[in-house]
Amino acid sequence: MPSRPDIAIFGAGVWGTALAIAWAKAGHHVALWGHTPSKMKELATTRRHPRLNGAELPPNLYPMSDPAEAFSAGLWISSIATQASPGAWAALRTQAPSWTSQAPDVLLHTSKGILADSHQRLSEALEPLLGIPVGVLSGPTFADEVAKNLPSAMVLALPPGVSAARAVALQHDLATEHLRIYLSRDVVGVELCGALKNVLAIAAGLVENLGLGHNARAALITRGLAEISRLVAAMGGEPDTVMGLAGMGDLLLTATGPQSRNRRLGAYLAEGKSMAEAQDLMGGQVMEGASTTKAALALALQWGVELPIAEEVARLLDGANPKEAVGRLMKRSLKSE
Repeated sequence: MPSRPDIAIFGAGVWGTALAIAWAKAGHHVALWGHTPSKMKELATTRRHPRLNGAELPPNLYPMSDPAEAFSAGLWISSIATQASPGAWAALRTQAPSWTSQAPDVLLHTSKGILADSHQRLSEALEPLLGIPVGVLSGPTFADEVAKNLPSAMVLALPPGVSAARAVALQHDLATEHLRIYLSRDVVGVELCGALKNVLAIAAGLVENLGLGHNARAALITRGLAEISRLVAAMGGEPDTVMGLAGMGDLLLTATGPQSRNRRLGAYLAEGKSMAEAQDLMGGQVMEGASTTKAALALALQWGVELPIAEEVARLLDGANPKEAVGRLMKRSLKSE
């Protein structure tokens, strides 16, 4: 590995590894950190991620479990699951010999969820913990397609603490021939869209597996966008974000694509399976929509916003009858769009 990698990705799950592969293929030297030494050693030896459909790691991608080398990279990207991120970064910070001299001017994260305990967006939790601005990279992207260099697009949302010049530099650093990056300043909107679309994807899986038809799925996606829009607007986000890659784009992909974990969760719930049974069937993969649902409803209550689809998803996760959930949505009082 070179003395200073270009990019360090913290979190060697499917998504973090896919991004690492894409940027390494584009010529970057990429450090990929994971917290389990045995798994990272296996990844370094086999050069393939077991859940990434056989995608091969380029030679300039360096798996590691010791974060010291990763800390020397010029750009840090967190791909740790939302609920685990604050604890993981608190631990990582203690391992940096000199945090103030090593920390970059911005941390980017790619996680999609709301913290279950504090109901915070991830940037809200990480910024005071790390003492640096935190931005988010999001959009309609399945990991295996990004790893294969299939055409994809994402939005990079950066807070005011990142200068315009730095924002453009980051955009150009992360864009590749196959991955198009759009700039945004709406961190609030992008994070909320990424979190709420997972909740709605659970509902989409339910609708599909109950055989309710394309009309119902189209209505669900459209009214789901309305729910996202209400909360984004109430919390200070931008309407354009909801209609862009982070909102409508990501919701369409996650609500219809076969690789969507949250959509599959909804399908299993429609079959009458419990959460525990669904997780077993999915190999213990993280389904952010499940942990985000109640946090989203807490925010809706705080901001005076109605999220009726999310309310029914919460009931489903608690074991409610799937058909009765659909019935409650259809019987709500009629109103203007």
